[in-house]
Order: sequence, then structure tokens, then C-alpha cells
Amino acid sequence: MEPRLMKVPEVVARLGLSRAKVYELMANGELRSVRIAGARRVDSEDLERFVAELDDSWPTGAYPRSPVVRRPRIAG
Repeated sequence: MEPRLMKVPEVVARLGLSRAKVYELMANGELRSVRIAGARRVDSEDLERFVAELDDSWPTGAYPRSPVVRRPRIAG
């Protein structure tokens, strides 16, 4: 059975993010965490909820596409 409260390095490994990014997510409230005797922990259910709520769609216009230039074919 998976431990309910996860250490930050475990969260980092699960998400594949940097330690700094995980702390940033916790600081701005995107990823819920608790502090126990000076140690930061993330409930495994909160981590699963965070992952489930991620939006993987790209924002419209975030990366404009270059126009496709079609060249005529030369019969040969």
C-alpha cells in the first residue's frame, strides 16, 4: 500500500519536475501540501487530484504556426 503522505522527493519523482517547481506549485496553492514538524508533505490523493485536473490542451495562439509554402511539382 502506498503511503498516504509523500515526501517532496517522491512527488518530484512522480511528476518528473524539479524540486523548485514542486515547491512553487505548493506555494501558489496549485498542489496542496501540509507541514508537519517543519517537514512538507503531499497527500497522495491530493497529488492524484492535481494530475487529474491538469489541462493538456495548448492555449490558442500560444505557438503561432508558420505558413505552409507549397511548391508546384515539376513533372519529370
